[in-house]
Amino acid sequence: MKTEITTTDAQRTAAANWVARFAERWAPLDAARLADLMHPDTSNLIPPMTAPADRDGVVAHFAALQAQLPGLRLDVERWAVAGDAVFIEWLGSAQLGPHRLEWRGIDRVILRGDRTVGGQAFWDTRQLAERVAALSADAHQR
Repeated sequence: MKTEITTTDAQRTAAANWVARFAERWAPLDAARLADLMHPDTSNLIPPMTAPADRDGVVAHFAALQAQLPGLRLDVERWAVAGDAVFIEWLGSAQLGPHRLEWRGIDRVILRGDRTVGGQAFWDTRQLAERVAALSADAHQR
């Protein structure tokens, strides 16, 4: 039996504020500023990570990715809140040489107050990896 999730006005307000801050830090990505979205002891799993990372690990992950993919950004398309969980649908994009990459994904985060204590990101990592590999191979053949 499924339980209905009740969302309070305070949770809706906290979620709206968090999503606005998330959108600001990702358009374009400012990896260092992601830290204030998370509690220090957060546990986040983001592809291609094989194990969850804390706040410092998440910031380091995205700082390295930002160096590889200039102009990396996520644009929030829509979001929803259910209790302490926030679901964000986004469009990701970045430059790889002269080519623009785009992909869609969803983040699910759990809020405690105005910061995340846990989260997971979902997108088609294989399709994105294949596109990057094809573009890289094309660039090396020129």
